Amino acid sequence: MAKSPFTTMIKWQSIIIVIALIMLQLLPQPISWFGNLGLAAWLGGIALALLSYGLLMLINRYNQAMQRFTVTTMGSVRPLFTPLALWQLTLISVLAGIGEELLFRVFLQPLISSYSNAWIGIGLTSLSFALLHFMSWLYFILTLIIGLLLGVGYYLSQSLIFVMVWHGVYDLIALWVLVHAPQLLGLQQTSSTPHQQKFKV
Repeated sequence: MAKSPFTTMIKWQSIIIVIALIMLQLLPQPISWFGNLGLAAWLGGIALALLSYGLLMLINRYNQAMQRFTVTTMGSVRPLFTPLALWQLTLISVLAGIGEELLFRVFLQPLISSYSNAWIGIGLTSLSFALLHFMSWLYFILTLIIGLLLGVGYYLSQSLIFVMVWHGVYDLIALWVLVHAPQLLGLQQTSSTPHQQKFKV
């Protein structure tokens, strides 16, 4: 029997967490849960997630090239997520925030920086992050920008909670909009059947 997309995504994110934890055991890096933000790391992460996704949504609404990209991406990715309940979307987002931030921002970024400097560390880590998420060149650029923002955020805050919350909440918003409210991206549904919806600009 074929594995469900949800099971595959959970396994993939769990593997990333395990890899990150193993690498942090082999080559330990300094970790601070709250860094120099204290408990504000929670609210800061949520605020930055809302702000960064809001900016992306505005760009998508008023830029034709971005809208065409979104239509193409939704056509290939959306069917994987439409059958999932909110708790499943939340679990995927939480695991992505934990695993990818442990691997990229907490492990890889300081490691590269220790052999070069902070900005090279941020740049190369963000490049690796974008390559992991490669679906198209435009999506590569978008994830590279997001990776740079997260990298700078981690460098300035030194807070694991801050970047995990930022990443996880951003992903949850993105997945919820993808499944339930594509019109917020400036798209119109052309079919009312949930699993057969098509979109147009």
